[in-house]
Amino acid sequence: QPPRSLTAAFCVIGDEILNGKVLDVNSHFFAKRCFELGVEMEKIEVVADKHEAICASIKQLSSTHDIVFTSGGIGPTHDDITYSALARAFGSKLEYSARTLDRMRDIMKDQDVAHLPDPHGSPEQIAGARMALFPAGATLTFPCGEFWVPVVCVARNIHVFPGIPKLFEKMVDAYLPTLVSTLSDKQPVQAFSRALVGTWSRESVVAPVLTRLQDQYSRFGIRLGSYPAWVPEGQRPAAAGGSKGLHRSVVVLSVVGKNKDQVERCSLDLRKQLDGFDVPATE
Repeated sequence: QPPRSLTAAFCVIGDEILNGKVLDVNSHFFAKRCFELGVEMEKIEVVADKHEAICASIKQLSSTHDIVFTSGGIGPTHDDITYSALARAFGSKLEYSARTLDRMRDIMKDQDVAHLPDPHGSPEQIAGARMALFPAGATLTFPCGEFWVPVVCVARNIHVFPGIPKLFEKMVDAYLPTLVSTLSDKQPVQAFSRALVGTWSRESVVAPVLTRLQDQYSRFGIRLGSYPAWVPEGQRPAAAGGSKGLHRSVVVLSVVGKNKDQVERCSLDLRKQLDGFDVPATE
């Protein structure tokens, strides 16, 4: 059996995702980074800006995964309730972080912000200070020196991130590799490998071959998937041949695993048995 991988889950928080106003791209980015770092991404959930929904989702994900990331709900407005929901979920109080408030003020001064955050100031200052009001006992990490916002870690494995994609991506890239290394006792972590094979055979023809090869390669931790009429962005497969029984809609087969040699061997078997061709993988 292949060695166990770290497992991860992602919780997207925000009514704007559920009502279709905003397209979530953070979970996709996080899933790609997990794949590159050899972390098994197992679940993505999207929840509304409601305490009970956030509490239920986060507690369940935390109890069944090594790593839980969240995005969204940490701004200064009334519907930004991620921190208060986490405090409620784990029975803690909310406390202002003096370190975060100081960083906020220092950076905002350089940006000529009119109302610097102050828990005892004007309504505008109090609203700004809400972004430094965290569950008591949380661990704060500032992975990006140019940002005042920290990654807030609660209950040892829940890591809270902002929802703004550019901010989220920079912070994940600065934070996640170190986290994975720490959780792996600083041992090298084997990344996943992926091979894509295209075929012009119908999925009904592909299915028995996939089943047979999945049984054959499962002991190496290899997983196979079939994606009809799909190719990676920017890629164009070779033109379809005129062989009898073939059609012109490509089926792309995915081979994923940590054993690169077995991934390549399995993809070769697919190409041979289905008259397939390589489809270059993209990020």
